[in-house]
Amino acid sequence: MIVKGPVLIPDIPDRSGDVLDEETIRKALLIIARQHVLMDVQHSLMNVGNLLELYVTDAPMKWNGANLPKGTMFASVEVMKEDIQQAIRDGKYTGFSILAAPVKSVEDMDRGLH
Repeated sequence: MIVKGPVLIPDIPDRSGDVLDEETIRKALLIIARQHVLMDVQHSLMNVGNLLELYVTDAPMKWNGANLPKGTMFASVEVMKEDIQQAIRDGKYTGFSILAAPVKSVEDMDRGLH
């Protein structure tokens, strides 16, 4: 099963209350793309799939009835585990989340990759 959707939306608080601007989202995408990311459920750190696609929109767009601004990060993920696929079909899981180690800035994250 392949699922796709927005991961980060500029200037909109996430569930933790964090707000990122478009520039920071674009920098975060580059960092994520350079790493071997884990696709897990509820930050369990147990891999359930593969990241297939990661991009930032260049224009505003509609997605499932919502108006999303330019700079929204989208992902496509191949979900390999059958129980997680079923949970998605059942509506238990409806979105993406990013788990990141606490750092002061995107630049600090990037320095750790060199």
